[in-house]
Amino acid sequence: MKKCCKCGKKFNVSDAREEYIAEFGIDEEYDEEYGGEVCADCAISETQSNVNAGKAIDMMNGEEDYDDEHVKNYL
Repeated sequence: MKKCCKCGKKFNVSDAREEYIAEFGIDEEYDEEYGGEVCADCAISETQSNVNAGKAIDMMNGEEDYDDEHVKNYL
C-alpha cells in the first residue's frame, strides 16, 4: 500500500489506476501524471479541476460558449 502524497490516505496503486481510467477512459495518463504517488480521489479531483480550468480559458478565448459562473469558479 502506498500513501498519497496529497492527502495521506493509504491506497493500492493498481486500484487507483483502474478508478482513474474508469473516470476518464485514458490508459496511460494516471502513470504519466501521478506516477502512482497519488490516490484515485486526489488524481480524479485534480484532473477534473484542470479540465474545468481549461474549459474556462476556452470560454474566455471565445472557443466555447461563455458561462460566466463557470469562468468565475475556475479562473
